Amino acid sequence: MAFYITKVTATGIGKTPAIVTFNKGLNLICGVSDSGKTCVLKCIQFAMGVIKKPFEQEQTGYDSVSLDIMTSDGSIHLSRTLGKNIVNVVTEIASIDGGNYDIEYKSNGNKNPVLNELWLKLIGIDGLPMIISNQDFTRQRLKWNTLMRLFWLKEQDIENPKSVLLPSTPTQHPYFFACLLYLITGDNYPKGEEQDKDEISKAKRDAVRQFVNGRISQMSKKREELQQALSAFGDIDVEAEIQRLIDNLSETEESIAAATEESKDLLSTLLNFKEKEAETKVTYSHFQSLKSQYTADIKRLTFIVDSEVHLHSVDKNEKCPFCDGSIQPKERKSYIKASKAELNRIIKQLKGLVESENDVVATLDQVQGKIGSLEGRRSEIEKWIETELTPQAEKLREGIQQYRSYIQLQKESSVLHTVSQDWITELQKQEDSEDSDKPKFKPKEHFPVDFNSRIDEIAYSVLTDCKYENLNTAHFNMGTFDLEVNGLSKEDSHGKGYWAFINTVLGLTFRQYLQEDAVHKPGIFVVDTPLLGLDQGVEDNAPTSMRTALFQYFIDNQSKGQMIVVENTKDLPHLNYEAGGAKVIEFTQGKYKSKYKESRYGFLHDVYSNGDSNS
Repeated sequence: MAFYITKVTATGIGKTPAIVTFNKGLNLICGVSDSGKTCVLKCIQFAMGVIKKPFEQEQTGYDSVSLDIMTSDGSIHLSRTLGKNIVNVVTEIASIDGGNYDIEYKSNGNKNPVLNELWLKLIGIDGLPMIISNQDFTRQRLKWNTLMRLFWLKEQDIENPKSVLLPSTPTQHPYFFACLLYLITGDNYPKGEEQDKDEISKAKRDAVRQFVNGRISQMSKKREELQQALSAFGDIDVEAEIQRLIDNLSETEESIAAATEESKDLLSTLLNFKEKEAETKVTYSHFQSLKSQYTADIKRLTFIVDSEVHLHSVDKNEKCPFCDGSIQPKERKSYIKASKAELNRIIKQLKGLVESENDVVATLDQVQGKIGSLEGRRSEIEKWIETELTPQAEKLREGIQQYRSYIQLQKESSVLHTVSQDWITELQKQEDSEDSDKPKFKPKEHFPVDFNSRIDEIAYSVLTDCKYENLNTAHFNMGTFDLEVNGLSKEDSHGKGYWAFINTVLGLTFRQYLQEDAVHKPGIFVVDTPLLGLDQGVEDNAPTSMRTALFQYFIDNQSKGQMIVVENTKDLPHLNYEAGGAKVIEFTQGKYKSKYKESRYGFLHDVYSNGDSNS
């Protein structure tokens, strides 16, 4: 039972209903930026129960969305109010119940049917298949939201450098492959039972895991403490800082060594001058003693001379003072001449001594001056070493020690991490060894044998129709789940301007494959902005001929099911879409007069900005 969308409507109290109708084939929604093109698609997704809201009620005044679809058995009308997780369904189809549907499955069960099952039924899937979601055969419900990745290319995904089809989370890939496999084959592999673990083995593994996790927890706490200590150092380059401090310390120690050596040299010179000072002082002392001796001698000789002069002026005594008898006085010997001669000699020596003493005093002054200068310089050096160089060296050593402590902390943290990882690895080895004999579900191994060749064939055909320049080969890589054109991935072969183009081609390839080869056929294809990149000014855009051929392909392949294409008017190739049977809806925002039959200001009425950015 194929279906296609006939109408989407947004309503609100006091608001003119915003309506867009669709035909069974190609529908092109175009317009200027922020006019509501993507908002139309979001309204469809909202009514399908895929997203929580298509626009802001406070900004737009609209609060409800309805969706009309058509099948070979009749029509269905769905309506949903913002903020509600219920969709009301009115149906003409006997096999589909009307009434309220829940958006999500609830853990305690649902009173209402769930909308997911309605959409699955519309593509021929009755009941609710439980799909294998991982290699251990764990199962979960088949979800419409997951299947939509195959035929609904969103604007935020269209420039994906990786596969546009795969979920962004790798853990979801096995489930996605299993869902695709179910679409293709209708087989959910009911014989694949979830593997039960042996109770004893499980108890052992749990005990080991508990022990290991306990040890890892202890290590983690210790490592957390180390990380907190490490955080004090910030994001500095520790190795560079240590080298800088070592270089500075070397320079400082060299300065200390040079200053110490200079101090030693000064001390040696100072001792020499001290010795010379002592010798000079001894000489000066000797001169002072000799000078005193000469002065005393001069005084003595002067006294002798003076005495001789006085004695010669006294009359000679010719009578005895006791008996008064006559005596013969002796002739006195005079020392005046000799004394004068001696006095002259000493005076000359004293004069020479004074001159020598003056020389000694001058030498002593010079030596003491040099000693003072040397002692002052040595004191400056000692003070420089003590107050500047030594504290600076000590500070640098402390800094080096701190950074070495940082490195030690890093090593300890790394060791703890490595040991923890080793524990985990060993635990994983044990778990893997326990499960080595268990069967594993690998969905890619169950794809039809001709799956790759068919995808390659269709992709080459689509690329040819789209006039891909210099096309040689097209190959679908099952590993990356993406196209490789001319032996190269789109990341390696072209820039961002090609990514949206090739992703669209991949979507069209799967559209044709599912339509021709799958048991269950979605029958609808939606792509939002396949020429994205043109309005962003990216380099390496797909050539004009390719872009035109892509839209011609849309026109030529309407019979394979409904297509809804959203694109900016300014990037739209110049083709006669309406003559080709396509329906064109254009939003102009009053900036120009549209050449298409169906056009208006924007999607939501009386809303200045009504779509792409705020929805």
